[in-house]
Amino acid sequence: MSEWAAKIIRIDQPEHGLLSISFRADGRNETMVVVALPGAFDLGVVNRRPRGTDASPATTQLRHHLQGATIVGVERSNRAIRISLMRGSTRRLLIAAPIKPYGGWWLCEEDGSIVVRSPGATKDVPSEGEHLRTCAVEALREHGEAALRAHEEARRHQLLRGIARRLKRLRKTREAIRADLERARQAEDLAEKASLLLAHASEISADAAYFEAAAWEDPTRSVRIELDPRKSPTELAQALFARAKRLKRGLDVAPARLASVERELAALTRVQHEADEHPIAELVTKLEALGVVLTEPAERDRKRRRAGARLPYREFQSGQGVRILVGRGAADNDRLTLRIARPEDLWLHARGVTGAHVVVPLAKGKACPPEVLVDAATLAAHFSDLRGEPIVDVIHTPRRFVRKRKGSAIGAVTLEREKVIAVRIEEQRLTRLLASEKKSS
Repeated sequence: MSEWAAKIIRIDQPEHGLLSISFRADGRNETMVVVALPGAFDLGVVNRRPRGTDASPATTQLRHHLQGATIVGVERSNRAIRISLMRGSTRRLLIAAPIKPYGGWWLCEEDGSIVVRSPGATKDVPSEGEHLRTCAVEALREHGEAALRAHEEARRHQLLRGIARRLKRLRKTREAIRADLERARQAEDLAEKASLLLAHASEISADAAYFEAAAWEDPTRSVRIELDPRKSPTELAQALFARAKRLKRGLDVAPARLASVERELAALTRVQHEADEHPIAELVTKLEALGVVLTEPAERDRKRRRAGARLPYREFQSGQGVRILVGRGAADNDRLTLRIARPEDLWLHARGVTGAHVVVPLAKGKACPPEVLVDAATLAAHFSDLRGEPIVDVIHTPRRFVRKRKGSAIGAVTLEREKVIAVRIEEQRLTRLLASEKKSS
């Protein structure tokens, strides 16, 4: 007879990379902890059940299959843990392995077919075969607390790495916004040059490389204007006026963006300095409140992608972890805007050209954070006929102000009201956004 003969009474996944299996044996309750984080692969038995997040759909399924089952054997190698279980006359295997980023587990039939697996677990079950060695109950009891400490240290290290990456991105964003503000202050100079060109257009020779004129407000100051042989003075003046207008528009959102980034930097830096003082669950809560993405994609989205359901949009993620939906084509734009987006969501589109409809899902009564707005506008610019332009005007409005007129072309809509943001395309921001796309499996 197995030395285990332990009946499972509860299964939890209180934290990423930690599976706890509570069981009753020899008249007492204990918990087996399976640590599957890369760099902290371990196993032990403790007297207390670790607390953490609510059960995920996958954990709920695991409970359904295993509560009331009997543990008849535990084996492990350096790369896998295998727990043999009996429920009635059915034998199943629960296997765990330290796959990136949070480890994975599989519940299998005896023939190896998968009953249920954890979010992010591969389709192939690790097989160690002869490398597995039997684990005695008493030895696991002696190692239980050490296994929990190993998980906590590895998970804290994971979170600190995530904080450091987020801080690095925020500092780069802050510098980019400051550069935008500095460029926006050039608007006055551009507008002055444009007005001087218009005033003196008749005096400028066709082959001139530049033109100089006295400043309007200070006649003692000379203003030099580089000319473009491809444009007349009037055309160049109009281009300078348009650029000045875009730069001035940037001043409307940049100060709020800068203030938002500064606040997030200060808050995240405080969390980083105090990280060692907080339990993992509390640290995760603080980071999630700051918008730092720490969790796997939602289980329902994974199921939908596995089923092959085609969505009318591509899904990206802002630096704050907010979903950004981008229509795949004209008909998909209509479906995204008219059937999926809610009235309170933010709707965006590159101004005056053909392009994708972009939607930022928002909670009712919540405004779109400045950085999320810039991320969404960057995607709207990229997925439009203005792709490749350094600065693009993007219109945005709540979805409730977007209408579809009867008989209008596919993908064409009208707006009851709108705002415009002149977004400067930052290569690093665009690369990060494109890399965040959820891929269909």
